[in-house]
Amino acid sequence: MNRPNDELNPTTIPASASSAPQARRSWAFQLAALGLTLVSALTGLGLAYLLKSPASQAKKAEDEGNGILARLFPNWGKPDFVVLLSAQQDGYMLPCGCSRPQVGGLERRYNFLQQLKTEKGWPVVAVDLGDVMQKRAPANLPNVQGLIKYRYSMMALKEMGYWAVGIGETEAGALARIEGEWAANSSQPAVLLANLKNAENFPFLQATQTQTVPGTNLKVGVTNLIGPTVAGHIKDPAVKFTSSVDCLNEQLKKMRAENVDLPLLLYHGLATGRQEAIRCAQAFPDFPIILALTEEDEPPAHPISVDHPQSGTRNYVFRLGQKGKYVGVLGVYRNGPNFNFKYQLVKMGEEYETPLDQKANQPIVRLYEDYTRELKNKNYLKEYNQAMHVLQAMNAVPGLRNPGDGMPHYIGTEACKKCHEFAYEVWKASKHSHAYQTLVEAKYPSLRQYDGECIVCHTVGFGYRTGFANDKDTPKLKDVGCESCHGPGSLHAKNPENQEWRERMNLPWLAARKSGNEQAKNAAIEKFCVGCHDIDNDVNWVHKQGKDPFLEKWIKGKIIHNNPPDKE
Repeated sequence: MNRPNDELNPTTIPASASSAPQARRSWAFQLAALGLTLVSALTGLGLAYLLKSPASQAKKAEDEGNGILARLFPNWGKPDFVVLLSAQQDGYMLPCGCSRPQVGGLERRYNFLQQLKTEKGWPVVAVDLGDVMQKRAPANLPNVQGLIKYRYSMMALKEMGYWAVGIGETEAGALARIEGEWAANSSQPAVLLANLKNAENFPFLQATQTQTVPGTNLKVGVTNLIGPTVAGHIKDPAVKFTSSVDCLNEQLKKMRAENVDLPLLLYHGLATGRQEAIRCAQAFPDFPIILALTEEDEPPAHPISVDHPQSGTRNYVFRLGQKGKYVGVLGVYRNGPNFNFKYQLVKMGEEYETPLDQKANQPIVRLYEDYTRELKNKNYLKEYNQAMHVLQAMNAVPGLRNPGDGMPHYIGTEACKKCHEFAYEVWKASKHSHAYQTLVEAKYPSLRQYDGECIVCHTVGFGYRTGFANDKDTPKLKDVGCESCHGPGSLHAKNPENQEWRERMNLPWLAARKSGNEQAKNAAIEKFCVGCHDIDNDVNWVHKQGKDPFLEKWIKGKIIHNNPPDKE
């Protein structure tokens, strides 16, 4: 990795950047008003209901009073235009529908943006920091669907009218594949990366995008830069970076030459830790608006302000959290030669869901349907290589009466019933026993049973040898069953008296169980559960005072399936 030797550090600011006079008076800014409204979300219902009947709150809000936008933007008046900021989608195209109230999704963002344009009549400049592509797949799967999700996400951003999208760490490590998957076939939105050293090898990239805001005589410029820490994470030898300082000075020079009124910087660095985003803001006061990375799932309420006493100006570092769950709306007001701003953070909650009777014609929903149809038609399930489960990788147990071929195979929940009748009845009464069917019945989008990132948490052993492959070849492995947690059970079933295999089938929580520490055992089981019941897919699995979601579901939800004393 080529690391520039003149990056900003915590104590030194390049004099050429910090003391340079303002080239144009219109590049002096102040924040006139700062507000924050978080949209409240709704309480949850069951998985099957939600997948079939997504809730729409937009009409309800309209019926109840002044409407969502009136409550979000009180006393805003009419800005000259607004900038819609988004960031770090990480492949999160839509809420999966497994719990409520989930947040985020491109469909809701589209609906919100349309409300800004049609109900408010505001000109909108939409820009995205980048990291649109997911870094890793859920539930420890290989990242098979990362590129196709990037393509459909970019199609959605194009449908929304985004001007520019930055290249982040994940995309920078896959530039050639991105070019083939998306950028070679579309020039909108512009894909930005200013400090790539060998940019001529990737002609689809632009350093800066400038454009006059429709309905105004104001020109906006936006550029994107990868900071030194993120640059150090990118291991592709074909991707090297130039000096951040020289690069930003060059982009500012270009913007001045094009008479840009408002320059925006997309910066791939954190405001915490090494504070690279803050140091960048200190060094470059001519960028009044800087959108930076954040490590937090929930974004901070306000931007960080950075004062410049010599020039009497101030710029702001905005952060928007993870997975596109929030967007920022920046109102821009011309004030003579300067600008004033108002800011609103908006959670993409259920109130922006498309009404059910309008789903079929909603542009982003149609893209979702195209996405799942492509997964089916190209048989993406087959693209997942089958790894060895830990039980399949362990040394063979000597002296088995029925050793088979020496490796345990998945056999399906029905095969467990004969010996584990009580546990089977508990399972049969649970939602786990029809988890696959919820995917089959899902709507908007449909065809979820062909999406490996859904299948992995709705079947037995997907991604492992002899695990679920598809509904025709492995029908006995549909739904979440015994072996989803215990692992492939063929050798245990053939040798039920063997103590070693009994213990292996309880391996994740075995040590805690042997110690007699009930709390440690529950913690070990819960750690296994949250592989699928994570905060995005099961939003109600949150520990807080007086609430233990594991015990609520494990005991009160009647998932616990140890034999009762009279059955032992």
